[in-house]
Amino acid sequence: MVNAADLPKLRVGYVAEPAHGLYYVAKDKGYFKEEGVNVDLFQFGSAAEGVNALNAKKLDVGTFGTTAPLVFITKGADLTFFGGMMIGGQALITKPERLNEFKGKEPSVYKGKKIGIVKLSTGDVIFKGALLKAGVNWKNDIAFVELGSPGAITEAVNKGLVDAGLLWPPNFSIAEKNYGLTVSHYIEEFYPKYTCCRIIAHTSHFNQNKDTYKKFLIALIRAYKFYSEKPEETVKIYASNLKIDENIVRNETYVNKVAESNPDPLRKKILEFWNNILDADYVPRDLKVDIDSHINIDVYKQALDEVIKRYPQDKIYQSMLVTFNENN
Repeated sequence: MVNAADLPKLRVGYVAEPAHGLYYVAKDKGYFKEEGVNVDLFQFGSAAEGVNALNAKKLDVGTFGTTAPLVFITKGADLTFFGGMMIGGQALITKPERLNEFKGKEPSVYKGKKIGIVKLSTGDVIFKGALLKAGVNWKNDIAFVELGSPGAITEAVNKGLVDAGLLWPPNFSIAEKNYGLTVSHYIEEFYPKYTCCRIIAHTSHFNQNKDTYKKFLIALIRAYKFYSEKPEETVKIYASNLKIDENIVRNETYVNKVAESNPDPLRKKILEFWNNILDADYVPRDLKVDIDSHINIDVYKQALDEVIKRYPQDKIYQSMLVTFNENN
């Protein structure tokens, strides 16, 4: 019997969002160990905190949005995107009595409003991108208020200090449950299939240990199949390990489907996200950074090919290949 302590180890950081539960499926079902990698999981409170830990080499793998890794790369961090964990997931919340103010299918309904955001969050970048696509000049037409945490945004909305707030899972569900607030729009209504949390590593460690990272991805690909086919067991694994209410996990993951767990790197979406970061003024537009050189899709493709070789008729794995070919 293989002892986990004898296997190559990866220290993996994440934040407590339902979509990140794919790690716990792979761990609880024994996929990491079966593939030959020992994974230790560490929870972080914010993307910036997590990327700092990765950059300091206190982690081997990070799962902290798309914004923070890209911004850190512009400041000299040598990080590589090599997989994904979450697609979509952001939402705008407001008071129920103000919901009529935001009726409509276009983001222009938020013109003239004050919106609470957390800097470096996916929602901030993607919502601004959606506004620009809709012809709204967010710099002039919307007042964005930077707040320090999801809790601060919820409190500001509840007290009427802002008209609406941008949150990610499970924070908007918690705001609904505990404060009686309501989702006015999911950002996917304005901007479908955008990337959120990507899987990143320190480039030097990744390049020196590609076989270990491939095993890690094979386990996640297998976990995706489990997540796709066994929703109730997945809900229990997510909820118990992430300490999130089962009903919230079930509603966000399978009922409302506000976010998708998916290990595909989605290279094209990362590059699209980079353009949104430029439009959101996170970095100077004339900054010369080759983001594509910080994306590796080969190891994920090798992992997926190996799984398909084992199970050539499996429809889930074949659908993952279609997704890969379309998005990379």
